[in-house]
Amino acid sequence: MSIPTIQNKVDLGTWQAESLRVTCFPSSVTDINSKNWWLDVIGEQPENTVIRAKDGFRQEEGYVNGRKVLLGIQPIRTDWLMVPNDEGGETSVGSFQAGLDSFITIMSSRFKISPPLRRLAFGTVLVFPVDSRQLGYELLGNYLPNVKLDPVGSSDFLYQINRPRSSQTAISDLLINRLTKWSVLRRGLVGFELSPTTPMASVVPSSETLACRVELDINTSADYKGDLPSDKLLEIFNELIDLTKEIALEGDIS
Repeated sequence: MSIPTIQNKVDLGTWQAESLRVTCFPSSVTDINSKNWWLDVIGEQPENTVIRAKDGFRQEEGYVNGRKVLLGIQPIRTDWLMVPNDEGGETSVGSFQAGLDSFITIMSSRFKISPPLRRLAFGTVLVFPVDSRQLGYELLGNYLPNVKLDPVGSSDFLYQINRPRSSQTAISDLLINRLTKWSVLRRGLVGFELSPTTPMASVVPSSETLACRVELDINTSADYKGDLPSDKLLEIFNELIDLTKEIALEGDIS
């Protein structure tokens, strides 16, 4: 993969997606054994199911279009993830655009059978390999107009910010959090395992290379009163996706 010049940003087809995630917070406690969400959404039984009744946690997994998909069900939240095929030694699900298209197809079916939700979130981790920390910082500088980066004389850079926006879905008082975390890190082969004690999959590095990395968590605010309108869930989901794309293309903008 060629390194872009430092004057350019990376397009949606060039960013690589380490993972894609949708998190749903239901209005009422979920019985982890009473739902057939995997079958209803994917259309076939999962390849593996793990139940930890003591923790109130159920995990199902399988493959969709060659990509590994995980479903984690807990009483107060549900997580759908698309992650690299660890058996094939992959480090991403492919380009952000290609992975996203596949994930959107799956999740669009999910919202047709969704219970009432208090909150909804979309998250992804995007990476782009670079030859050196300096080149990585120069590339990040294009995405962080409010940060003065010293590519030569600095290291261990980490920038995190939330820039909320009002939703454009005509839902009164609904704010969308746009949380991003920017860095240049060493990365390699990864392993994913959902856990009842952590909101996202854990990542275990093996072989390492340098890459620009941005973690995005685009979510409806916890301050919203009441349930999200059920007939607007797909529209809200699409708005979260659009905001994610905007950040991937334009960077940390208001």
